[in-house]
Amino acid sequence: MIRSALNILGYLALTLLLPGSAWTAAYPERHIEIIVPFGVGGGSDTAARAIVPALEKVLGTKIVITNMPGGGATKGMIHVAQQPADGHTILAITTSHFIDAVKPKTRVSLLQDFVPVARYQLDTTGILVGAKTPFKTLKDLIDYGKKNPRQLKFAGTSPGGWSEIQTLSIAKLADIQITFVPYDSGAEIKAAMLGGHIHGAMEELAETLPLINAGQIRALAVISESRHPVLPDVPTTVEQGIKHTKGLTRGFALRKGSAPERVKFLAEAVRKAMEDPSYKKFEQENYLHIRKGYLPLDDFRKAWEEEVNSYREILKGAGL
Repeated sequence: MIRSALNILGYLALTLLLPGSAWTAAYPERHIEIIVPFGVGGGSDTAARAIVPALEKVLGTKIVITNMPGGGATKGMIHVAQQPADGHTILAITTSHFIDAVKPKTRVSLLQDFVPVARYQLDTTGILVGAKTPFKTLKDLIDYGKKNPRQLKFAGTSPGGWSEIQTLSIAKLADIQITFVPYDSGAEIKAAMLGGHIHGAMEELAETLPLINAGQIRALAVISESRHPVLPDVPTTVEQGIKHTKGLTRGFALRKGSAPERVKFLAEAVRKAMEDPSYKKFEQENYLHIRKGYLPLDDFRKAWEEEVNSYREILKGAGL
């Protein structure tokens, strides 16, 4: 009873922060569904499940996560685009959706059919290989790739999306040819690396640090401008002559046509959820605080456009 009362008080306080609060007081009217366009256990799934408990407290309603992998992250996007624009179905977006905006695989487009809510995470990725491989350094990997075109097997989610584009772009910068192997989730990719079915992947460090620290996966490079605090001995891509430093964006979007008051209300709710001690603990434990995560509505909109333009140049430069 006390918890319910506190949730209601928190909700009422949140409505006072936004314009049109009398209108938004009716929102949410029922439970909210977040569509994660990737499989269970991957980075996007883990990130969404980490923030949901805090977001439920802020909004005072139940939030259901539905995993909908397929189509290079477009299956879930299409589903959300077909739902009512009432703010009760949220798309969990990643960098893959920016890339799809450049080379659309469907008639549904992030830029044309959705509005940004907020970014809540900017994850750092790395060039990773299984511990069973002979590669001790990035130079070892590149030397092998040059001598054995297309023999290197690197995995990722979202074929045609962020995983594949980043992998092929870095391979081109390293002047090697590799074979991209798609999986539905980061969990499957890690299992494939551990089993020796693939050589490696360019994955988020937050979710692979336990395996790196256990010596089961080897980090050859941190894809960033600066070294990772937990991996101080692992050089960055820049240090090794590869000028690619982009992080992986995670955020939320609503279908275009959603009431602006609800979009703003939800963006503020995400900000407040990120201040919750449970989510702060998740950020700290996974070193997600080393890059600024939260971007409010207008800043996220600007970032969308900048990322799309940036990946347009990356795709052009990589001949993709």
